[in-house]
Amino acid sequence: MSDKEPHIRMWPDWADEFLQGELGTFLDFGCGPGVFVQRVRPRCRRAVGVDMDGERLAEARAAVPEASFIQLVPNTPVPLEDESFDTISFQEVIEHVPDERFVLLELTRLLKPGGRLLLTTPHRGLLTFLDPGNVKFVAPPVHRFIHRFLLRNKDYYEERFGADRRRDGMIADFALQERPWHRHYRLGQIRTYAPRALAVEQWAVYFPFMRAFWSARLVLKVLSRGRYTELPAALRRKQAELSRRRGCAGDQLVVLFRKVS
Repeated sequence: MSDKEPHIRMWPDWADEFLQGELGTFLDFGCGPGVFVQRVRPRCRRAVGVDMDGERLAEARAAVPEASFIQLVPNTPVPLEDESFDTISFQEVIEHVPDERFVLLELTRLLKPGGRLLLTTPHRGLLTFLDPGNVKFVAPPVHRFIHRFLLRNKDYYEERFGADRRRDGMIADFALQERPWHRHYRLGQIRTYAPRALAVEQWAVYFPFMRAFWSARLVLKVLSRGRYTELPAALRRKQAELSRRRGCAGDQLVVLFRKVS
């Protein structure tokens, strides 16, 4: 077996698999620091990213100066013209928004007839309860103690969860005025939120035990007080193998819509 570090596939890889070819006019909704915009920019005639997080948008503008980036106001229409995009990416965002129907309706408005909308989100399955992303909401003092004292991540904690971040109306990548909870969905639930104009063209569930690996890695970091940040090589190889596997037991849902009217 090769000594090369195995590549663990995640949502940008699945998005590439589903969004083949030229992307035309492209929108990344919830673009963060612009990582996916940078990845697909050569395949776009025009690229736009939108997000609520001003700090992440500053990083995006520096990373991809040839793209356009717009800061959103929560629960308001996206300040872009109707039917102006051939392709929209909506990765790991729907679980953060206060109103799934409103956002999917807005994205449908922005999408040209025949255009594609790629959505990825945590899949609701047997291991949903292992999602450690909600510790910060369930037990904030425990979350603070783990980061500041056990992991010795004081600077990271203050940047992502501290008082200055909260004054900006954010905690990690959640707006405080939203219903902050890292939610999980099945395809049927996503269909109920989507307008009729969005037809499911392709979908899949990937990566069984993803959250189990994620939780195990966090436990290792905590128990070692930050000295060990990665799982053993054999487990990383198993992660890489499972990240390519489809099946209803997976932890990540990927849906490709096409606007039919």
